[in-house]
Order: sequence, then C-alpha cells, then structure tokens
Amino acid sequence: MRTLRLGLLLTLLVLATVALTPLLGVPVYGRNFGHDSNFALTALAFMEQGIREGRWWPRWVMDTNFGLGGITFYTYPPLGYWVAALFRIGSGLPTAEVMALSMAFWRLVFLGGCFLWLRRHVPPQAALAGAALAALLPYPALINPWIRFSYAEVAGAAMLPFLLLAIERAAESRDGRGIPGLAVVFAALALTHLPSCALVAHLAPVYGWAYGGKRGAIRTILGGLGGAGLAACFILPAAALLKDANFEGDAIWRTSLMFYSGLDGTAVYVQFLLIVWTAGWATVLAALTFRWLGRAMPASPLRHAAMVLLFAAFALMTVVTLPLWILLPQLRSIEFPWRATGLLTMPVAALAALALAGGARMARPVVLAFGLGCAVLPPLFLWVMVSFGNPGWPRFLPAEQRQERAMVSPRGISPEHLPAWAARAGWRGVWEGTETETAPDPWPRPALPAGARRIPGGFLVPEATTSFALPQFYFPAWQAMDGAGQRLEVRPTEGGFVEVVVTHPVRDLRVAVGLTRWEWVGWAVTGLTAAGLLGLALWRRPVRGVVPAVAPGAR
Repeated sequence: MRTLRLGLLLTLLVLATVALTPLLGVPVYGRNFGHDSNFALTALAFMEQGIREGRWWPRWVMDTNFGLGGITFYTYPPLGYWVAALFRIGSGLPTAEVMALSMAFWRLVFLGGCFLWLRRHVPPQAALAGAALAALLPYPALINPWIRFSYAEVAGAAMLPFLLLAIERAAESRDGRGIPGLAVVFAALALTHLPSCALVAHLAPVYGWAYGGKRGAIRTILGGLGGAGLAACFILPAAALLKDANFEGDAIWRTSLMFYSGLDGTAVYVQFLLIVWTAGWATVLAALTFRWLGRAMPASPLRHAAMVLLFAAFALMTVVTLPLWILLPQLRSIEFPWRATGLLTMPVAALAALALAGGARMARPVVLAFGLGCAVLPPLFLWVMVSFGNPGWPRFLPAEQRQERAMVSPRGISPEHLPAWAARAGWRGVWEGTETETAPDPWPRPALPAGARRIPGGFLVPEATTSFALPQFYFPAWQAMDGAGQRLEVRPTEGGFVEVVVTHPVRDLRVAVGLTRWEWVGWAVTGLTAAGLLGLALWRRPVRGVVPAVAPGAR
C-alpha cells in the first residue's frame, strides 16, 4: 500500500508539472526560455493551413521564410504536427493554446507508456512510481518542454517506452511475429523526431542484446530495418534531396560532446550545456542509486538490459565514444550528443521500479525524495525566468498575440529549411542571428504576373508570353504545366527564386509543387514494406507462446 501511495503521489506531481504548460501558455523566447517555441507555433500553423487546403502533407510550405517558401516538411518529420493540427481543427482553440495542450498530451503519453512497459515486470504500484519518476526527471520535465520547447523531441520521447516494450516482445517470441509491431514503433519515431530515431537506432540493438541475447539483437535490427522501410516515404526524400537543402554540415556535435577539449561555444551556449550535463549526471547517479538499493532483488532481463542501456547512452554523450562520432555519419546526424539524456530516463524508471518491487528498505524514501526534488525544478525555473528573464519580451502573452509574434519573428523559421539556391544567393544572412520581434523589411521579391492567383501549393497564371519569376524560392519539386498539358521548364534565378521559361504564348499555366521521383520511390518502398510486414504478422501463430519476460516470482 505504501508503494501504491508513493506512485499516486508522484503521478500527481507529474500532472501538476504538465499542467504548467497549458496553464501558462507557450513561453516567449528570452535567454533560452522556450528557445524553439516560435518555430513550433509557425510549423503548426503551416501544417494546419496545408491540411485545410487539402494537402495533408504540405512538404513545401509556401508561407515560411516570410512568404517566400521553404522545405520545412521535406526534412522535418510531420507526425507530431499532424496530431497537433487535428487537435487545432477539432477544438477550434488558438494555435498557441493547442500547442501547449499538445505538449502536455505527449508528456502524459510518455507517462502511460512507461507504466505499460514496466507493468510487464513489476506490480502495478511499483510500475506507476517508476513511470512517474521518469516523467519528473529534469530533461523530460524541464529542459525539453520549457527551456527548449522542443515539441517534436517531446513527442518522440513518448515513443521510447513503447519501443522498449516492442523490443522485449520481439526478443521473447519464438518466431518473428513481434517484428512488425517493432517496425511500426520505429517508423512512428522516425516520422516524429529523426535525431531521436537515429540515436535509438544505434542503442536499440544494444538493449535487445542485453535483454534477449543474440536473438534479441537480430530481431531489433530487423525491426529497425522494417521501420525504415515503413518510413521510407519520408526518409528517402529527406536524404536524397539533402543536396538541395541548406545543410549546415555535421561538425556541431563536437562542441557539445562531454569532455571534448575543443569546446568553444558562447557563454550562453556553455551555460546551457552545463544545465544539460548536470541533468545527465543526476540521471546516471539516480540510476546507480536505485541499482544499489535493489542489489538483493532477483536477477531479471530488465535489470541487466537497463544497466547496459544506461552506460551505453551515457558513454555516447562523452568523449569516450569519439571514434564512433568520427566514423559514423548517421550518428553525427543526431547533432547534439546530450540528446541521449532523454534515453537515460528509461533505465532510471526501470531500476527504481525494480528496487521498489524488490522491497529494498530505503527504496521508497529515496524515490520520494528524488521525485519531490525534480518536481520543484519547473516552478522554480519559471519563477527565475519571470523575475530575471529578458525584460524586452512580455512573459506570457494571450494566445492570439503569441501566435502573431511567432509569425513575424525570424525565430519562427529555421535556416535549415532554406533551399540551397536561396542560401547561396545570400538569403540566410537576412535574418540569421537576429532576435528582433519583426521580420526584416523590405524583402525584395518578384511580383506575380498579371492576373495570377494563388492555389494550394502554387499559382495559376491565366496567360504568359515571356519567362517570369515567382515570389517563391526554387526547389526541384516545382513544376509548370499549361492548359494543354505541356510541361514547361522551371529553373532557379540568380536570386534563388522560381523562374518559368516561356518560349511561346501559353494559357492557364499551373505552377505548383509536385511529387519528386524520390517521393514516388519512397512511397513504393513504404507500400512494399507494409505488405511484407502484414504478411509476417499473419504468417502463423506461435507454437508455445512466449519466453517468460522475468524470473519466476519477480512479479
């Protein structure tokens, strides 16, 4: 009963910290306060507008970059914003309020997923306490939802407990029927937050091996390959069109790798790294404490797998794994090694739950003290930011004003979503590094041809006799076709805009973003993978069920 009361108390603390987001609204940028909140608001607005226009996946966003267009959802996964857009359309609430509620939703999904994962190994009361403790740790409760307001990463973190659960089920099954479910979770993570997926792709086989031996590792890899196939509709275009995007390179990981001697960031960046590193160390020490408290508990696959995952994820944040970062370009796509801090929450949850279930005498007081300490951090942080934040920004704005500010702020767009031609023409420097509240003005741009009007994803030009440019940045997806069904050449101008080459008079000219060949290939791979995984899932029933997940008597 005491463990049950502990779990309920920690869960109430989770609900209280989660409620801070929708109650106070989306934070305004200022000294890393809600650093990415402007981008999250604009991305949601663009996704919702695309869906209302009939483009459920608006890969090219015409209104970003202050109306000049960008490749936002070519390189940025859409799933988290699909969910938020459905909330927005269904509720009719302002965008800022919907974004705050969506952030709270994913944090609760993470809590529920951790409970379901741990419930396989320990009694419900211990599982609830472990899940709530994971949700209260600094990275998922403070750094991501408030300091960074990294909406997509919070949504991706909600997939992690379901991924570990799927790995365990695949490792336990006597045939391959657990692989399709694992592939679905991998695909959902890839379509939510690609850096988290790249990180997990390197560590998931380690967890599978630690939990289920060679069979667990192999099936985890197969599930990952299946997930990549399911998400090929996004991954293939994003990777193949990278040369056409404003890719910044992958050297940024060096300045945030723990104990790397070349750290030379600005004062604010170093301060932020210290905050994240402190959170990482606190998480590791907490996990080791819970392991010590539960040292007398029976051995189980979860205990072994949690410890392996703990040390593997933490090592990936440090200079110890420098050779891997140098050799593996897919690892460098994570950009920030400290993102592994989010994965460290899972071993903490597992070891705390196992220590509670094992009856360790000091387990409940330590879990309670640690949970209370973590629960104090978000309110304390908010008080400090409200008291000492950037005085030039209002602390909390009404939803409508907050959205308007995001739409005109240069921080509402991402330089990475600028096409390569526009970047080479110097457009990135127009807003780079600015913290102003309004867009740079004037923005030189071509005028629309006479009579031209906007249509979903492009423009309709009633008549053209000479070549002309449009006020949109060039990207290979732009296509032009006249009323007779003839295609016209589309090319970039020196300024990086779309130019339609007209060699003879044309009428009813439609210039719009279409499917690239890589999108066609991606959808074909997704369809074939889905058919194969469905066949595997329906192949046959297991002969003798599954291998036990834990040692007898551990539940």
